[in-house]
Amino acid sequence: MINLFEVFDKKAIVLYNSFRFSGINRQTIVIEEDGFLPEDVTTPYQFFADNHTMPKKPLFFNQVKTPRFWSIEGNNESAVIKDMTDIKARIIYKKNYKIRIIERIEWLNKRGHTQFIDYYNQYGFCYAQVLLDANTHRRILKHYFNDKGDIILTENIATNDIMLNWQGQQYLFESKVKFIQFYLEVAGFSDHCFLINSLSVPAAVVNKLNNANHNMLFWQNNITTDTVNHMKNLLDKDQRRFKIIVAGHTKYQYLCNEMDRQWHDYIIEAGYVYKFMKDNNHSNQVLILTNSDQLPNIEDMIKRHTHLDFHIAALTEMSNVLMKLNQYSNVNLYPNAKKEQLVGLYKQCDIYLDINRGNEILDAVRAAFDYQLLILGYQETAHNVEVTAQDNLFDIDKPETLSKSLEDVSRNTITLDKSLKLQLQQGASIDKRSFVDLMNI
Repeated sequence: MINLFEVFDKKAIVLYNSFRFSGINRQTIVIEEDGFLPEDVTTPYQFFADNHTMPKKPLFFNQVKTPRFWSIEGNNESAVIKDMTDIKARIIYKKNYKIRIIERIEWLNKRGHTQFIDYYNQYGFCYAQVLLDANTHRRILKHYFNDKGDIILTENIATNDIMLNWQGQQYLFESKVKFIQFYLEVAGFSDHCFLINSLSVPAAVVNKLNNANHNMLFWQNNITTDTVNHMKNLLDKDQRRFKIIVAGHTKYQYLCNEMDRQWHDYIIEAGYVYKFMKDNNHSNQVLILTNSDQLPNIEDMIKRHTHLDFHIAALTEMSNVLMKLNQYSNVNLYPNAKKEQLVGLYKQCDIYLDINRGNEILDAVRAAFDYQLLILGYQETAHNVEVTAQDNLFDIDKPETLSKSLEDVSRNTITLDKSLKLQLQQGASIDKRSFVDLMNI
């Protein structure tokens, strides 16, 4: 069986890692190239480009080639390319990756609107470019390049047509579905069975393959009326039965209630395999990662919970708002924190406060989950509800509720363990053996 994912987003990564952590060696194909995929994950772009001479390192923000006298200015959040005071381009970093590594550059026209976007991969190579309409600012075309600089793929975003230049021939496909079908055939994958996690392009592709294999839909999103109808259509196809795997007990029960009983044997409850880095040691060490000084009610919590040690880390310099918290004996500040320092803090701490406004640092909440820190926070500032139990999120306008929960879990190990159990249930955590058995159904 082959994993066929549309995009390699956070949910696909969790599923991909479940196979890895379970010791299941399975081919994974991602339809949309993003330039930063694991080495064992392939894409249609990689197959047709057949690159052999990639650079060695990703592109750091100040390594962009620019005209003479132009400048590059940036911080840990973003960067711009300037000609004197005029901004010529915006540099967007790859999220949850190394610091200041370029994912794309948005080049601007004279009116300050995006004219085209260059996409870079983990080797520092510009593998794709998107062109935008000067009047509507909508995306028109996306070109993909091989390592020789030749255009191998052109996607017409407006019409969904795809043109492929491959082995001296030109192919035109009227849809992405037909293009992916062709890719699977020439790459030798079309006779396999597939596990998909989307009801859009992957489902349409698998439904049109001329084989009689039994496939799997691993559902990771919320279940709506449209979702249920699409799933019924999949199960109604007698020539190729699907198994529908649902991550999480609540979603599984809901889907069973919405589906006819005749389909219940084809609906399976499942979850994910995680590689936890440590056990929770029930210490009174609290961690906060932030690149902002906006930590609602933090000073009140510090003063109220003197039995707790608060460790606040940032990838940048800290403002005076945060630096003045150093006056409290139970506060430790870590400006310009390095990766090794952050790892040490995850190992040291057992509670994570997800209360910072603004962007999340380095997928911090997911890292807290992996190190089995109990995650508490505000509903309004939650950065990753996939691994944060709803019972552990509180109203920002009622900070006393979060403060009371912090008091309870830090004073009572049984209460903390119960909250951790809810957290694992929210993340749909299961053991390796169960996952392997499910994949062999």
